[in-house]
Amino acid sequence: PASIVNVSGMSYGSLSPVAIEAINRGAALAGCLQNTGEGGLAPAHLHGGELIFQIGTGYFGCRDEDGHFSLERLLERVSEAPVRAIEIKLSQGAKPGLGGLLPAPKVTEEIARIRGVPAGRDCVSPAFHSAFSGVDELIDFVERLAGATGLPVGIKSAVGDLGFWAQLAERMAATGGGPDFVTIDGGEGGTGAAPLAFSDHVALPAKIAISRVYPCFARAGIAEDVVFIGAGRLGFPDSGLHALALGCDMINVGREAMLA
Repeated sequence: PASIVNVSGMSYGSLSPVAIEAINRGAALAGCLQNTGEGGLAPAHLHGGELIFQIGTGYFGCRDEDGHFSLERLLERVSEAPVRAIEIKLSQGAKPGLGGLLPAPKVTEEIARIRGVPAGRDCVSPAFHSAFSGVDELIDFVERLAGATGLPVGIKSAVGDLGFWAQLAERMAATGGGPDFVTIDGGEGGTGAAPLAFSDHVALPAKIAISRVYPCFARAGIAEDVVFIGAGRLGFPDSGLHALALGCDMINVGREAMLA
């Protein structure tokens, strides 16, 4: 799409089917991409809008019976919809550090079917991925998904310790592999699925996060080889332009689309 705006991931379960469908139809009209969020690909996503399929730590929609990542099920999901990219969520500003929880009363039969989890039980998003650990395994996982799907594969993360980003950029420069895009999420996000102390006080604000991560890739000489996406209350023009000036190629918009 020509647009530089994506509709940020708001999971099915966090928003109603009507809201997800409305946003999907709007994304089709606007020519932008809608992120599924970590809750999986729902029927409400299938109304013409093109998608970024997000893979969170719970692997909802692409997990086996034991909760582990399943490439076979991912390929099934990707074939069912106009998925244009895959985003591996390491963390997000709304719930950094501890993962999240969709309480049992919200886990309906439909949500359970979409996510691949038992209905009527607490649905946990773990704090860490089980399919990989560390920078080198992350790069291998990205390349595995890209090779199997033929799609761009990126990562999304809130920003704390810059050591991870410096190491990632260095290893990408050395190996030629790694994420096609990087979504840098600010700590401004909101959710009812995480402890307030974490959602309110963990992770750098978006503008500071972007200004610190982008130079890691620039110093490694690969900033022009990666698409940077900014997230974290960037839906108003001044904030969006600021993010673009700091090095972002695209921005995510969440609450503005949701409230509209």
